Amino acid sequence: MAIFIILLFIFLIQDFLQVLVMGISLVPDLFLLCIIMLVLVRGGRKDKQTTLIWISFIGGLIWDLRWTNLPGLTSGFNGAVVAAAICLWYKAPVQGRTTPLFAVFAFVTQILSGMVHFVFWNVSTLAAMRQFAVQQILSLPALVILCYIFWKVSERNA
Repeated sequence: MAIFIILLFIFLIQDFLQVLVMGISLVPDLFLLCIIMLVLVRGGRKDKQTTLIWISFIGGLIWDLRWTNLPGLTSGFNGAVVAAAICLWYKAPVQGRTTPLFAVFAFVTQILSGMVHFVFWNVSTLAAMRQFAVQQILSLPALVILCYIFWKVSERNA
C-alpha cells in the first residue's frame, strides 16, 4: 500500500510540474522511471511485478486522458516498457544487474518515452524538437537521483 501512495504522489508531482511548464516543455516521465526502479529493485516476485505493470498502465491511461490527444498511447507504452525491462533485467546475469545497467534502462526508457510522444505531437516540428530537447535535459537530474537511490537500495540488499 505504501508503494501505491508513493507512486500516486510521484504521479501528482509530475502532473503539477507539467501544468507549471506547459507550453515550454514536457516534463520527464518520472512516474514511469520510478516504476522501472521499483520493479528492478524489488526482486523477482511475480505478483509485485504484475501489479507494477498494471499500475504503470493505469497511470499512463490517466495521463493520456489528461494530456494527450491519443488515449492509450502512454498506457500501452508504459505497460510494454515495464514488461520489457523485467524480461531484459532477468535475462542479464546476476553479477551484471548493477547500477550502470539500471542507468542504461532508465536512460533508454526516458528517451523512448520522449520519442513516442514526439511522433504524435500536434505542434510544429521545430517547437516539438525544442520541447523534446528540454525534456531530455530536464530528465538528467531525475536520472542521476534515481540511479543514486538504486545504488543505495541495491547495496543494502546485497
